[in-house]
Amino acid sequence: METSLLSKKPVELENAPLLPVQRRQRITNFLHNHGAVTLQQLTDALHVSLSTLRRDLDSLAEEGIVERTHGGAILRHQQYSTFEPNISAARDLSPREKSAIGIAAAEALVPGQSVIFDSGSTVLEAAKAVVARKIEIVAVTNDIEIAQILNSSPFVQVHVLGGQLRPGSNTLIGEEVQNDARAIRADVLFFGAHAVSENIISETSTEVASVKRTLMKSANSCRLLIDSSKFRPRVFMSVCDIADLAEIITDDDAPQDELERIRSAGVKLTLVRKQS
Repeated sequence: METSLLSKKPVELENAPLLPVQRRQRITNFLHNHGAVTLQQLTDALHVSLSTLRRDLDSLAEEGIVERTHGGAILRHQQYSTFEPNISAARDLSPREKSAIGIAAAEALVPGQSVIFDSGSTVLEAAKAVVARKIEIVAVTNDIEIAQILNSSPFVQVHVLGGQLRPGSNTLIGEEVQNDARAIRADVLFFGAHAVSENIISETSTEVASVKRTLMKSANSCRLLIDSSKFRPRVFMSVCDIADLAEIITDDDAPQDELERIRSAGVKLTLVRKQS
């Protein structure tokens, strides 16, 4: 089953022309914050043509700063597989896509359900959409910021999994989180991923991957929330195969070959469109 949804939440973008050297430095900064970037993300941020951006990325690749991918670029491979993205920078790219995905995820919930919210900027948007919808649910999370957002709604009962706060993050990790998660059985899990490639979901951190695997075992329906930029080369630690999922919610800029793999695996695919 496949659906298409439209976000109603536009985001204004800054419009400031840049010189080529400034533009390439901005691209480099994006990669040092995120590890990967797509042409669409760069277009939204820099307001230049795709052909110009392709030339910029080709130039940076010739200098050995980046490696080109289909539709974008990543840090050089020796840096990429274990690269840890900046948590605040994760929200700077694809904000309209993430908002649309979060809204779609929240709209599919049924009042009274129990829902696990994993950490991540796209899952954060789902939490905001749940609060805006004013739906009664029981929520479980290992993310402090998501817990605070959900707790702002009188309709949401919030449970926070115990554990160790990951440095530089709002995420709780460790054996205590996993032990708490094993004691519950939730209807739905919303979770994100660092990378999805050729049917494999992967993370840069072994601890984060381990927590995600445990959360998956604690839910009846595992729903992956990722914007199209997350379809990129595999990183250090495998989480699961996409066949283990009930649904993937992403935007319609996702690569067609990856979408076909999802369809072939029999996983429900929901595509959303950002409002231009």
